[in-house]
Amino acid sequence: MESNNTKISSVALAVIGDEVLLGEVKDLNISIVSREVFRLGADLPYVCVLPDDPEFMFEHLTWMKERFDWVVTTGGIGATHDDLTKQVVSRIVGRALVEAPEAIKALENRIGLPLSPRVRELALVPEGAELVTNELTAAPGFIVANFLVLPGIPSLVKSMIGVLETKLSGIAFQTEVVRTMLRESEIAHHLEAVQEMYPAVKVGSYPQMEATDHRVKIVLRSRDADSLREAVRMLLKRIEE
Repeated sequence: MESNNTKISSVALAVIGDEVLLGEVKDLNISIVSREVFRLGADLPYVCVLPDDPEFMFEHLTWMKERFDWVVTTGGIGATHDDLTKQVVSRIVGRALVEAPEAIKALENRIGLPLSPRVRELALVPEGAELVTNELTAAPGFIVANFLVLPGIPSLVKSMIGVLETKLSGIAFQTEVVRTMLRESEIAHHLEAVQEMYPAVKVGSYPQMEATDHRVKIVLRSRDADSLREAVRMLLKRIEE
């Protein structure tokens, strides 16, 4: 996708872990990653949650790699038997897992010597990968091909996701919010009309069950400031008539 000659990067996110699919852990990483991608003006059109099944992961991550500019994964890079993301990604890109000396040093500084074999596994990355440092636990994420592979702990994802700033290109969205006491059913045809009139603007409506001063919040987003301004003007004109 091109806008004003600027390439808009496409990003897909895979949250990995049986614990998420089973409802044992509440995922927070979708929000963390999507906010960063949105801030950088890129697109995040696809998000999925994958089980700890290496063949299932291989199939879906391979498709994502071919379909999107960047694939972000969270989870599955620890040192237990069900941490399989590194192995699957290394298989997809055709590179062996090797110890990263910088990661070994960081782990030694953090944990002390000697490192157990299990801890040393945290330093395994596909050969030639770029490390994404982790100041909280010293266990790195990494970038290889168009994969950004991160741990599953939200605080770590939040501290490491900033690496995307040097990888993505885009144009930031501008956002306007309109609130109304009308019911969503009463304004649906107006929203549809505005969306058709201004295809460069994304129009979303969100009923507000607990608010007292409005029933619906309407959010309009666009990379085109003029279209956004005109769409807001037209929406207000239609719903206030």
